[in-house]
Amino acid sequence: MNCPAPYPARDMTCSPLSGGGADTVKAAVTGGAACLPEFDSGAGPAVQPGQWPRRTALELAALATAVPCARLHARNVVLEWSLAELAETVELIVSEIVTNAVRASGSLGSPDRTGASGLPTVRLWLNGSQSQVLVQVWDGNDWQPQQREPGLDAEGGRGLLLVEALSAEWGSFVPDGWPGKVVWAVIARA
Repeated sequence: MNCPAPYPARDMTCSPLSGGGADTVKAAVTGGAACLPEFDSGAGPAVQPGQWPRRTALELAALATAVPCARLHARNVVLEWSLAELAETVELIVSEIVTNAVRASGSLGSPDRTGASGLPTVRLWLNGSQSQVLVQVWDGNDWQPQQREPGLDAEGGRGLLLVEALSAEWGSFVPDGWPGKVVWAVIARA
């Protein structure tokens, strides 16, 4: 079964999920199939078949305008999924992770890290269940995100602190056979 390809430069197919637990990352689960590149990194949310029956994907050029587009997409999708109480949190987490992805993609230019336009891209995947939303954002930069303690007067550096505070769990991984990384967060009903 072929999936809609959020990454047009790569061939992606659905495959049955195997394993489970914290050592297996297979994303965008629908009907027991994973519709993203095969992620077996050993770091990430445990994904079970059927756990994430709802999914959406969005590919954007790594420009400043990607952030409000991703936020609006996330808010509208989560509302459509009848998870209104999670909408603001999902929107904020998407904003923080996509902002970091856009910044990380700023100097990239190789063909395997850019879209058809030649511009670096970022990709957003949202997966939902009846009580949770899994946010995943890919960028072509291999550097893993690191939390830092910003000074009291610092204007930035608090994004990952917000992601950690507002999500049930979060992390990042390098997908096998792909450049870059995926940063993910799970947002759950209280």
